[in-house]
Amino acid sequence: MKERLLADGLDAALRGLGVRRQVREAQVATVFAEVIGGQLAAICRAVSLERGTLCIATAHSALAHQLQLEAPQLIAALNAHMGTDAVRRLRFVPLSG
Repeated sequence: MKERLLADGLDAALRGLGVRRQVREAQVATVFAEVIGGQLAAICRAVSLERGTLCIATAHSALAHQLQLEAPQLIAALNAHMGTDAVRRLRFVPLSG
């Protein structure tokens, strides 16, 4: 109960400061790297989170395809680690630089 009140208060404060989205994106990027593991984190990364869509940059289209096949499990793991249902779908883009 106290955790939920604290989370709600923090969320409202971040929204009031206009940084909620940036904080959520940083959180999901960190969680994404943890969920997929070090080897995959070296060749893909979470780029942005907008309206429930997590944009993931990958070095290879085959990796994007594999992650898309595993999307339900990946989304569930991300949301479980974050403690919220922030991620509802995945979108893939090429990893540049």
